[in-house]
Amino acid sequence: MSRDRTQRNTILILLLLSLFYFILFIPPNIAASKNLAMVSVFEPDEDAELRYALDMIRPTDNFKNALIQFFFYKFYFYGFPHFAYSAVVLLPLRWLNLLENTSLVMVTLRQMVSLLPLLAAIWILVYLQTRFKGYRAVLLFVFLISLPVVFRNNFWWHPDGLAILFAMLAIFFLERDDLRFGNHFYFSAAMCGFSAATKGIGLYFFLAITVYLLLGLFYKKTAFKKIFISALGFLACMALAYLLAIPILVYPGIRERYFQAMTTAYENVSQGYELGYAKGFSVAVESILRDYATPFFLILVLAACVWAIVRDQRRLLHIIILAWLIPISFLVSFIMHYKFQYWLPVGLPLFSTFIVFFPENFKLEKPAGSGRRQWLLWLAIAIVAFQFGQNISRDVKMYSDRLFREKTSPAIGFYDRVAETLKPLPPIRGYHVYHDVRMYVPSRTDWYCESIFEMLDYAYLQEKWFDVILLRQQRILDYLNPGAIVLDAAKLAASQAFYRDAQKGKIQGYRLLYRDSYGLIFVRDRLYENYFQTAGAVATPAT
Repeated sequence: MSRDRTQRNTILILLLLSLFYFILFIPPNIAASKNLAMVSVFEPDEDAELRYALDMIRPTDNFKNALIQFFFYKFYFYGFPHFAYSAVVLLPLRWLNLLENTSLVMVTLRQMVSLLPLLAAIWILVYLQTRFKGYRAVLLFVFLISLPVVFRNNFWWHPDGLAILFAMLAIFFLERDDLRFGNHFYFSAAMCGFSAATKGIGLYFFLAITVYLLLGLFYKKTAFKKIFISALGFLACMALAYLLAIPILVYPGIRERYFQAMTTAYENVSQGYELGYAKGFSVAVESILRDYATPFFLILVLAACVWAIVRDQRRLLHIIILAWLIPISFLVSFIMHYKFQYWLPVGLPLFSTFIVFFPENFKLEKPAGSGRRQWLLWLAIAIVAFQFGQNISRDVKMYSDRLFREKTSPAIGFYDRVAETLKPLPPIRGYHVYHDVRMYVPSRTDWYCESIFEMLDYAYLQEKWFDVILLRQQRILDYLNPGAIVLDAAKLAASQAFYRDAQKGKIQGYRLLYRDSYGLIFVRDRLYENYFQTAGAVATPAT
């Protein structure tokens, strides 16, 4: 079979696998999304972002106003490419008057904005490692899409997939440039700019680009003047792409608000939100081993990357991957607290390197004079097979949990207890209800609901004058944890006074009606005396 025919057949197989993979995620991504309250239970970030994406495509009187509301998207914690692409994806649903269908909106966003770009990024990595030739391409593709972190990222609407796609395109164009510092070099710069504008990821290409420039200087003996001009050109092209990706930055007021949001986001991920997060090298390593791979597989891929560089198997590509790995790994290990998606932009290309140990023409028999290499191949096969088995086991559980999470969610189950417990309240409009974030409280005509990410205290309660307070037991325990990392001692102390009372079931001015392992229901004293005392409502014992 000719090489071209082999490549075509491989691409066809990958297309069929991709279609199956895309369809596979539709049922879990449409599940448990009947309304925004249900979306918020599982992913508060999705709920927080959605109204901004919908506002971008809201019908207007004229084209000028449509452009203004589209480009001035207001949620500056994530870049414009994420919201612009999301809004465009939702346009057909708006034209068909289907935006009220929350399940359809969410499955569309999760499939098109998270899954599809990440799938495209994996295609790029498979091409870079195998050129889509032979069994190695299929093996690598199947392994990468099976990674539990990839599965997990496919289950939510977030900018990581798009940012990672731009980052993989940056690597793709650098490898295509092959130290010539031509058009592909500047295409790579543009992809870095787009990735940085989407979620900051492209900013961490600085080491890979520095190493690439030095390779051009020493490996091919390119003149220093050309290297210097190329470096300046790369920065200029990256900056221009960043501005093109977020064009409203030309306005000073918007620029100030945007970078203030970026500063706040950086402080949150590096220090914590209300409480500090454990971070450091040991925390990062433990988390990566938990979320990504076994120690044996991590050692295998690091060895594969070094092996490829030493043995000149796509040496430039693997030097770029190694240089790309270091800054984000350092960031996750020492500067910011770990979240599974933070290491994904470097974990994916690193994990793709295992394929260098697999020969293009795989033969099971022992080749003459190469016993050691054959043993190493079998060892690599065993490690990859074991890791793949681990991946599939975790994927199946994640898929099942996601598919049936509406039925198994304690938050949704707890709302049934809320509705039953509060039945004595007369059906009038205007009850002011507080509920913790991630509690399921669907929209009701007789309730005005509020929730905040910040810690509660008595000052907040006195200001808001809630009729009903719904608290999560786990949140109480988090803020009363003596081992919690404190960011603002005075604020935490004021908050703990409230949470200690809540744990005892004795919030000032309120009565505890019900509690279980998930949550607590409090009602204002006046309402208790008028409607519950005579009804014989009895709270379960405080624990």
